Amino acid sequence: MDNFFTIIGGMGTMATELYIKQINQKTPAKNDQDYLNYVLVNYSTIPDRSTYLMSKDESVNPLPYLLNIIKTQGALNPKFFVLTCNTAHYFFNELEAATEIPILHMPRLAAKAAAKSFPKGTRVGIIGTEGTIKNQIYDPFILNEGFDLIHPTLEIQQMVSTLIFDKIKQQNVLDVELYNQILSKMFDELNCEVVILGCTELSLMEDIEGYKNPCVIDPQNVLADESVKLALSYRNK
Repeated sequence: MDNFFTIIGGMGTMATELYIKQINQKTPAKNDQDYLNYVLVNYSTIPDRSTYLMSKDESVNPLPYLLNIIKTQGALNPKFFVLTCNTAHYFFNELEAATEIPILHMPRLAAKAAAKSFPKGTRVGIIGTEGTIKNQIYDPFILNEGFDLIHPTLEIQQMVSTLIFDKIKQQNVLDVELYNQILSKMFDELNCEVVILGCTELSLMEDIEGYKNPCVIDPQNVLADESVKLALSYRNK
């Protein structure tokens, strides 16, 4: 198969399914042959990333599992890798060092997308897993664009964790009311002007809400845009 890319997914599976839908919908296609070539690795048994980051001494490290994917899939020589998990970007430097194949960086892409629409000094909030927030996976990229960075309060973080883990991951429940309560608190209580969704389970919520708020940025949707753009550039060479 020529001009394909590899998707490292399964973290979680429903969010990966959304990414696949996003890239297919964004691909200009009039027949089967116009769609993109890609390999999906839905590695759902990778240990939870946030759990590891919050209790490293008591949890299984996901990094060896991720490195194994990079090694085995890299042997197939894809044009680039896509990592459909925000928290997994904690290991980005180690993954990048393990291959000469480019890996798209979702947090960096999201921050740059925000910078195209909002001026420096904008109050940009970030929500995601506790592992993502406490390990500041998004922070340097948001700050690098000149934004004022806003973290969630403990109350909001607990609400986000309930939505991600208790509702979506454990029950497959997309709680729209809870999602909108979280956003309202970020915008109204913390005076955010923009909110970045730093977890692909939150991307599921934004998808069913129809992307109606331009001040909410879904990094997975941004990642899908870049994936299609890059894949088409290789095809058209």
